[in-house]
Amino acid sequence: MYTPPAFHLTDRSRALKIAAEHPFGVFAAALDGGIEITHLPMKLSEGATGLRLIGHVAKANPLVRAFEAGAIGTAVFSGPHAYISPDWYAAENQVPTWNYVAVHVSGPLSPITGEDAMKDLLAELTDPNESDLAPKPAWTHGKMPQDLLRRMLKGIVGFEMRVESLIAKSKLGQNKAKADTLGAIAGLEARGGAGDLATAALMRETL
Repeated sequence: MYTPPAFHLTDRSRALKIAAEHPFGVFAAALDGGIEITHLPMKLSEGATGLRLIGHVAKANPLVRAFEAGAIGTAVFSGPHAYISPDWYAAENQVPTWNYVAVHVSGPLSPITGEDAMKDLLAELTDPNESDLAPKPAWTHGKMPQDLLRRMLKGIVGFEMRVESLIAKSKLGQNKAKADTLGAIAGLEARGGAGDLATAALMRETL
């Protein structure tokens, strides 16, 4: 990911927070001379041995072959983003742009198999999202008939990435004058969409 120094997000904890708050991402790996891409929920976490990414795909997904081959994969997490109109800036003769935050991680892949390991993976992926729905009682796979769960587990394959590269980008107008940034924030807040407001809040943190 092209990342000019002004936009390089070096705060590792903040990068992990972006990935945790936006777990539905893009996953890609080289396969058969091309690139196989899918969209899926993933979990990026820091453990005793470093960064670890997990997820799962349908057993019929071609990416399963990449897991089995130990190929290198890349996951992309996109945070808040919004269009920025040049009319919002204080300075004249500016151009349109898009402000955003994103996190890329890459590393070798391996499959996760076995009923117990897959149950643990599903819990890791599901529990944070169920927690967000409190006070609703959390759904767990224990609520399912176990014979049905076993049959469904046979249709998916889990994977793990040992993360060797993390690149995070925070393009939020840090290269603009304060008056321009404030004008863009005001424009986003007036527009009022969820992405606009979230991006505006991040931009305020840069001032």
